[in-house]
Amino acid sequence: MFITSVRLEGIQDDTYLRRLPVVRHLAAFGALRLTAPVTLLVGDNGAGKSTLVEAVAVAAGFDSAGGPLRDQEFRGQVSSIESSLAKWLTLRGRSIPMRGYFLRAETHYDTVTILDTLQDAESPRREMSHGESVMSVLAEQMEGAGLYIFDEPESGLSIVRQMALVAEIDQAVKRGGQFIIATHSPIMMAIPDASIIEITEKGISETVF
Repeated sequence: MFITSVRLEGIQDDTYLRRLPVVRHLAAFGALRLTAPVTLLVGDNGAGKSTLVEAVAVAAGFDSAGGPLRDQEFRGQVSSIESSLAKWLTLRGRSIPMRGYFLRAETHYDTVTILDTLQDAESPRREMSHGESVMSVLAEQMEGAGLYIFDEPESGLSIVRQMALVAEIDQAVKRGGQFIIATHSPIMMAIPDASIIEITEKGISETVF
């Protein structure tokens, strides 16, 4: 796997991030170990799932707005707020691959609009429904071994499309992909052999769906 642990080091005690359960627990225990090709982060709103996923993505080299990994032509095209947690994270594992994609539900429309412009797409995905455009861009990006980080990918997807995405992820894992996903969806939690990590006020623990 490309990332086997996420370590939080040196974060200041007075930072607002300390209020997030995931930050408090990582600061106390040091590292979150990733033991499977698919890691699902679950928990209530406010636990810090999305904050952690975004920070891992930025630390790995993605643009904070989402999009392809290490695509210099794309980088900076979509306005976003840079992760303030990323600078405190250290990622351990193999070298980060050249291929990958960071999906953020809140910036997806802007991201695919820029991608279509750069690719001179004949059928712009911004004219598709949200679910259609998500499935289209992921089918294009999830080829070969790569690092794929998704923040609530189920947003705007029907149950059928969520099931289709689960199948696509399972196939991508067989091609060497690694996934780190923040989700609320029980359907996403059914991804075969996924490690499900629950974040609560009491701590961070692996759970079974």
